[in-house]
This record gives sequence, C-alpha cells and structure tokens, in this order.
Amino acid sequence: MIRRIQLQELLARLDALLAAMDVDPSCKWRRHFASCRAQAQELLDAGFTQSQLNELSGLVNSVYGGSSSFNDYVPASVAPAPSTFAVVGTDQFAVLSSNAYNAALALRVVGNAA
Repeated sequence: MIRRIQLQELLARLDALLAAMDVDPSCKWRRHFASCRAQAQELLDAGFTQSQLNELSGLVNSVYGGSSSFNDYVPASVAPAPSTFAVVGTDQFAVLSSNAYNAALALRVVGNAA
C-alpha cells in the first residue's frame, strides 16, 4: 500500500515539474519527464512489482547529475519586456526538481517498504 501512495506522490511531483517546464517551449527535458510520468501512470493503473518501481526510479533520476545534466537546466521563456529577467512560474523550480528526484528515490529505498 505504501508503494502505491509513493507512486501517486511521484505522479503529483512530475505533474508540478512538467507544469513549470511548460513556460519554456524549447525545453529538451520535458519529453523525458513526460515519458516517466506516462510510465508511472501505467504502473499505477496496471499494478507493479518492486523491480518495475526501481526501474522507474532509475529512469527519472538518470538525468540528474553530471555535466550538462538536468541539474544545469533553468527554465526560460520570452520575457514580456527586455528589462524583465524573472520567468513567471519558475521561482520554485529547484524545489520542484528536488521534489521529483526525492519522490522517485523513495520508490527504491529498501527500508520504507510496507
């Protein structure tokens, strides 16, 4: 039961992250996270094994870390005025990114299984 709740949490975190990425039409990472979200939804709908959750966790977190990784990404959009630098809706992007990472990691932590 706890894994199902954790999977639902991951879905919610991915939804929030994807919504923040929507402001950047050229975001190369959106496809990756949308695919992860679709896979998570499939597992939630059809059932899952711990092995499948481990694979999903690894897939989500595989883009974090290293040179030119998702950690280096900052959302961009067309600013409404040349002097405007803040991107509306992305002020919490680092938090959203960390939340998705941690939710995926929780799926494969051995000590929290029900």
